[in-house]
Amino acid sequence: MKRKISIILSLILVMALATPVFAAVDLDVNGKDYMPSSELYLENGVTLVPLDVISDVLGCEASVGEDIKLEENNNVLKMKVGKTEALVNEVSQTMPMAPRMIAGKVYVPLRFVLESLGAQVGWDGETNRVSIIYTETRNGMTAEEIMAKSSVAMTEANQYKMQGDMQTTVKVNADLSDDEALNMSMDMKGTVEAWMQMEPVVMYMKQNMTVDVPDAPVPGAQTMETEMVLNEDGIFMTMPEMGWVKMDLEGLDLEALMKQSMTQDPTAAMQQMRDMGMIVSFGQDQVKDGKKYYVINAVMGSDTLNNEYYDQLTQQMSALGLDVDLQQMLENMDIDMVYEMWLDQETLYTDYMDMSGDIKFAINLPATEETPAGTMNMAMTLQAFFTMSGYGQEFTVPDVTGARDFEEVLAEQVAQAEMQLEEQARE
Repeated sequence: MKRKISIILSLILVMALATPVFAAVDLDVNGKDYMPSSELYLENGVTLVPLDVISDVLGCEASVGEDIKLEENNNVLKMKVGKTEALVNEVSQTMPMAPRMIAGKVYVPLRFVLESLGAQVGWDGETNRVSIIYTETRNGMTAEEIMAKSSVAMTEANQYKMQGDMQTTVKVNADLSDDEALNMSMDMKGTVEAWMQMEPVVMYMKQNMTVDVPDAPVPGAQTMETEMVLNEDGIFMTMPEMGWVKMDLEGLDLEALMKQSMTQDPTAAMQQMRDMGMIVSFGQDQVKDGKKYYVINAVMGSDTLNNEYYDQLTQQMSALGLDVDLQQMLENMDIDMVYEMWLDQETLYTDYMDMSGDIKFAINLPATEETPAGTMNMAMTLQAFFTMSGYGQEFTVPDVTGARDFEEVLAEQVAQAEMQLEEQARE
């Protein structure tokens, strides 16, 4: 027995010696905190960062094949996993540490890579904080300034159309009781078609989604087709065999929130982006169908939720009387979203947008008569591609004046279910 214990301890020691000891690192980009979903590590004085964090922050092109290749403006960096030799604009240089694979991701030495691509990097050893300064311009404008002008142009156009493909994976787990747990996964994919108007605020959206829940009582993927209208009178949506119903959202000022997100003041728009903690950078300019495009990346981390905009949203949602602690949910939420937008250089309209990212959060479940208090964890991965068109073109919205109240419809369905149960019990 002693020999077995000795062997186990020896194996643990070997594993500990073979595994680098990392210290967590904080990241600051142009004066803004950024918390990516993957950790940054400090090993022997070198900060290691996932390759996708580099491409998100700088907006550079990144590819992994036989070589790891990064392109930003006129700078090209080539590396290999496990090799300290790198080519910076075809000039051989030695990195302080070789790229490596950690948990299935490529990690690279942060300072060397960023400085090779034109950024300035600072380090605060007392707080383990990396600061990155990187500013690009197009025609004398920063990425934030162009985004603000695009916001103005789209608001002035007043109407536009969005078409897109979406794919989402959701995983949920929760402890419901001492001997019962919930573990569920759900895959959703489909198309979205939406028409937007800024003044007065109107949105009309149609969704066609296929939902697959592997452990559902009904096997196989289910298709859902829904329509939704948002206007100054509220939110309306279609329900199977029920037609249009109206959601009771009296405490939520939807128009104010929509106008706040599409402000007509460029200075206010830039300030809002800064307040929200968005990291905005240029990608590589593109040409498509004869049009020249600015490509702009916007990155949102968990710090994005700590701002006045989301505080107001939380307050309004809380006013609805929902049995969910939204503030607690936001505090326990990890978010890492990346947007890539193609802006027409002449009109500044956004014609294309890619969106991808991960959202994780936990909700405390209150105790009930049947179950003790617990926690529900949810992880969501989503990816979408949108095309925008029809700027300034009017659109038709379905007539929802005859929509029924959602609470009334729900009460009727509950009553019908109870009657069916009673009839079955009498039989």
